[in-house]
Amino acid sequence: MTDLQFTLPILPSVLSGLISLLAAIRLYNHRSSPGAVPLSLLFYSIFILSLGLTGERLVPTLSQKVIWLQIQYLGTAFVSVFWLLFCLRYSNHKRPGPTTFFLIFSWIPIITIILAFTNQIHNLIWSGLHLSEVRGVTILQQDFGPWFWLNALYSHALYLAGIFLLIQFFFRTPRALRLQILLVILAGLIPGAANYLYLAGANPFPTISITSLSFILMGLIIVYVLYFHQFLNLIPIARDTTVENMRDGIVVVDLKDRIVDINPAAQNILQTSLKEVLGKTTSEVLDDLADWISRSKEGNTPVKILNIGRNEDKKNYVLNQITLNDARGSLIGYTIIFHDTTETHALNKSLKVQADRLAVLYEIGKAITSTLEIDDLLGLIFNQLSKVIHSDAYFVALYHPDSHQLEIKVLSDRGKLYPPSLVDADQGVSSWIVKHKKPLLVKDLSKELVDLGVKPIMVGDRKLSRSWLGVPLIADDQLIGLLAVTSYAAGVFDENDQLLMEQIGQQAALSIQNARHYEEASQQAKLDSLTGVSNHNHFIEKLHEEGEKALARMMPLSLIMLDIDYFKTYNDTYGHTIGDQVLRLTVQAISSHVKKTDIVGRWGGEEFGIILPNAAVTQANMVANRIRNTLSELPLFDVAGQTIPKPTISQGIATIPDHTTDVDELMVIADRALYRAKERGRDQVAVGIASSTQ
Repeated sequence: MTDLQFTLPILPSVLSGLISLLAAIRLYNHRSSPGAVPLSLLFYSIFILSLGLTGERLVPTLSQKVIWLQIQYLGTAFVSVFWLLFCLRYSNHKRPGPTTFFLIFSWIPIITIILAFTNQIHNLIWSGLHLSEVRGVTILQQDFGPWFWLNALYSHALYLAGIFLLIQFFFRTPRALRLQILLVILAGLIPGAANYLYLAGANPFPTISITSLSFILMGLIIVYVLYFHQFLNLIPIARDTTVENMRDGIVVVDLKDRIVDINPAAQNILQTSLKEVLGKTTSEVLDDLADWISRSKEGNTPVKILNIGRNEDKKNYVLNQITLNDARGSLIGYTIIFHDTTETHALNKSLKVQADRLAVLYEIGKAITSTLEIDDLLGLIFNQLSKVIHSDAYFVALYHPDSHQLEIKVLSDRGKLYPPSLVDADQGVSSWIVKHKKPLLVKDLSKELVDLGVKPIMVGDRKLSRSWLGVPLIADDQLIGLLAVTSYAAGVFDENDQLLMEQIGQQAALSIQNARHYEEASQQAKLDSLTGVSNHNHFIEKLHEEGEKALARMMPLSLIMLDIDYFKTYNDTYGHTIGDQVLRLTVQAISSHVKKTDIVGRWGGEEFGIILPNAAVTQANMVANRIRNTLSELPLFDVAGQTIPKPTISQGIATIPDHTTDVDELMVIADRALYRAKERGRDQVAVGIASSTQ
């Protein structure tokens, strides 16, 4: 069993865990108080994190440390989420509710935990881990991956939002009750500052976890406030200050329907002032809401949605009307509340877009392991891209450097799919990406086309686009293609769309590169390593495949079986190097007389086969004799450069349907014809005999 590292630097993480557990238990005893439950959950998360840090420092090997590192992510992923929820509750923000809150803010922590436990597949959390010796202590060092920084950015955004809420709460609270809020802010600032030092690589105590030290101080402050400042037992509330500074509008109405009070937020919403509305009836000031106010008093319609303004100035409000009672419970009036939901609405919309885009990246990431067919990959990329970036046209193209052309594999224009096509890589807006290998965002092509210095070409709907966004697909520093979206309206795409496209492009390039490697490997597995023609197994597969096509289409198919005469003599006399040269020379002669649709394969040893689709006996006989004649004219030299006798070949021909309709029998008939050619003296062509006449 491997020895554990019981060293002094583990004490901070141990103390952090103990204090956090104590604080969590103590806070749970106050769970009926606002903010107690999320703060308790926050300290439970810190306890798990501290446990992971302790375990990481105790174990000496890298593989063991990785396990404890993953446990740390179980704790750290939700720390900022619980912190923000605590700040919302502690500062008397009642919305959103816990369920809605976690539905909104838990996506990235959940994904982070999943990625941490599957990091060996994608390296998104850490791209590398290594151990270093610092003052006799084995420390785990991480090379952070892209998702780590995304999660860090998200966590710090939630953390800073919580700090902002507490600072606001501090200034709207009576001075006598500000001390506990100040201590809570201090407790929150300490781990935040420590984390910034950690991320910046500026830990002044390299063998000690600065995060653990910060959590010790945070826990001690919270425990101190719990015991000595009635924390969560006495929530600071300043009614006048709160109402005056509320973002929600409040209008107070007496039983005679007269406005008796209105806070600054409501004055801003209604574009009026307290002096102008004081003493007036709601029907005079809120004429558009008169019916709702009347029905709401009767309990018929408790809430109303109100939209004010247009476009960027548009505000969304939820209206509630609640009763006001005196100390004896008697009705004395009503309060109309204008709850501003603009930011929540925008946040929900933004988070939905973010969730959709993360889903797209996830789906495209799955494509790397789900399929190795390039056409399937490109179709999947197009389908997922069209879900999150709405445009008139999409296309995915592959770049062919040899011909300097773009092969548009997928093109959709206004919902219509077009067949693949080839375009010159020096033309069109795409040529800019081919030349610069950089993303291109054009908000109005009609104004920017001259500056781009490109010649537009029309594909798809044959209409010039206004908005254009494209990104290169780069693998191994080489351009392999591009993704692009276009719109016939100006200003459709922005920098966020470009960022998403770049992320998709990175994954797409990796997918395509993997598929190409697989395709190349598969192709090599089908070829004879010496001559480059199909190997025996692949040749047999193609023969059956072409035979079925010929029979289905009622077209002829010829098979030529070819054998090099006295091949063993070359190996015995001149050596195997010359023997290999004879084999390649024979393939060279064959290749000069076959079409692209014909198939050449090495049957075995010095024997080859040639499949001639749509070729009758006469055509096959012509091809065979041309090959024989060409081979006799090709030069052949020994290792000393001296001319040596050229090889001759014997060939047998069999044809569907003249000789048979069975592929296996076709091979037998061609083979028998080959041996007849050899028996007749070699260096000749023999045509097969139908099996029924043999």
